[in-house]
Amino acid sequence: MVAHYKNAVGSIISSSIGNVLEWYEYALYAYFSTIISTLFFPSNDRFVSMILTFSTFAVGLAVRPFGGIIFGYIGDKYSRKKMLTLTILLMSIPTLCIGFLPTYEQIGILAPLTLIILRIIQGVALGGEFGASCVYLYESVPQNKRGFFGSFALTGVGMGLVLSACTILIVEACVTKEALYAYAWRIPFFISVLGSLLAFYMRRNLLESPDFLAVQEKQEVVRNPLAALFRNHKASLCGLFAIFLTTQISFFVVFIFGKTMMIDFLNYDSQTAGQFNLLTMVSYTIATVVFGYLSDKINKRYIILFGTVGIFLSAAPFIHSLESGFSSLIFIMSLLLGAFIGMTEGTLNPIVAETFPTNIRATSVAFCWNFTSIAFGGVAPILSMWLIQNTGSVQAVAYYLMCACAVTIGATLYALIKIKTFKEGALEVPSAIS
Repeated sequence: MVAHYKNAVGSIISSSIGNVLEWYEYALYAYFSTIISTLFFPSNDRFVSMILTFSTFAVGLAVRPFGGIIFGYIGDKYSRKKMLTLTILLMSIPTLCIGFLPTYEQIGILAPLTLIILRIIQGVALGGEFGASCVYLYESVPQNKRGFFGSFALTGVGMGLVLSACTILIVEACVTKEALYAYAWRIPFFISVLGSLLAFYMRRNLLESPDFLAVQEKQEVVRNPLAALFRNHKASLCGLFAIFLTTQISFFVVFIFGKTMMIDFLNYDSQTAGQFNLLTMVSYTIATVVFGYLSDKINKRYIILFGTVGIFLSAAPFIHSLESGFSSLIFIMSLLLGAFIGMTEGTLNPIVAETFPTNIRATSVAFCWNFTSIAFGGVAPILSMWLIQNTGSVQAVAYYLMCACAVTIGATLYALIKIKTFKEGALEVPSAIS
């Protein structure tokens, strides 16, 4: 038993450190969006410049499903360990290249075109990485702790976002605005290289997951995992997508677009916006661990429901607090909204992983996360900017969040009623949120 837990801890550290770095690297683009829009997408119209910047962000997300399919196939067909080792390399190289990339003023149209290509490569890597780490964590720990340990994939996301935000705050505090635009924005991209080398070394020494070894031993490896997913689990996908609608939109609106919204639409300075955005991320990260732990003891569907209701009720007050400018109110609402998002997401990984059989799990988990990230999350910053621009109020973003929550709440309540009416497992949709 001691050896089993020792291996579990080693698996958590090895897989999570890569996940932290992947999201650290990926989030740098979003947090530096104001600078990147100026340096790589110059335009007389600030709105157009920002739309182009976030469209490039969306392009990186658009290819995530392809990364999920490619690396999910590798994970289901050959090895969970191999897919984790490959994704960390594929993510780190373009991140380093972005740090060296000349700006529009230096090489013209080649600058944004090269940036788009690098973002596409990053998107493919992230599409494989996140699903891979989710599955590996879930399969490498004791069954009665899978909710808790499985949530570490989302905790890794939060830690990556926090680390990225902290690094940017430090850099911004140490240099002038002119220096930041001239060269200092590149520093956080370079910092990630050392961490990536460590993560690659640790992942090369990972053990294969016990669940996958059992599938290989029983010769139950599926020839085409993606086809099996669509053939046998369509209802489960629909149930999961209803949950992902809220988690993805809230994540991208609050954590990815939040700082930009405060700077460009509410006239906050970068330091203040970054500090409040960081506070929300810290709250989110802590909540993923707490509710991941509780998900092993409490029915997961109730945690999802309460978290979604919390997002619904706090969306408008959160936006109002930002409009008011009162630090104490922003502090409270940032903590609340971050915790509610963490409540839903911290419970989601074990729900998704346990919905699908082991022999198609890597592909299925990757597809769910990556397809919904572009279908729901990737367009969220762009749609949020469009709503603000056309309504003249940032409150439109709150109503956008509330509409997404209403769909998830309705679908979850419907599933709860079905579970009470039929025996557990009799329907496929309820199993997706059990």
